[in-house]
Amino acid sequence: MDVLRPLRATLFFYDVFRLLLLVVLFFIVTLGGGSSAGGAFFPYLVYLSANALFPLMALFLWLSLEEYRNYLPLYMAGKIIAVVSFYAWEFLSPRELGGTDNLVKSMVLMVGSIFISLADILSVWGAWTLKNKVVRNSLENGGA
Repeated sequence: MDVLRPLRATLFFYDVFRLLLLVVLFFIVTLGGGSSAGGAFFPYLVYLSANALFPLMALFLWLSLEEYRNYLPLYMAGKIIAVVSFYAWEFLSPRELGGTDNLVKSMVLMVGSIFISLADILSVWGAWTLKNKVVRNSLENGGA
């Protein structure tokens, strides 16, 4: 029995939840009537479509870890890039804090984004654990 199979399932369900949460957060940003409403939706769509690959990658890792083990470093690198790019965007992008509505929207985005980034760090740790297990098993089985 594979002891780390629940960890692989957790990575998949987290990534599905993460994508849904990102959709909700970006929906709040773009349809909230702020400066990013309307034609400025495209950058958010590009960010969401790239993040849609994480649940697929986690699904393949859950179903067959041995077959897709070479993609674990790519999964971890993508998560690290997502966290770094989020914090770069969060601290470097200009904000309009004109009213209470914008302040509430900013706080919702900040709390949701911090939750996502902390959970992404945990998912990198989980993927690192899976990678170490796969490498250890392949060395014990004579390399593969």
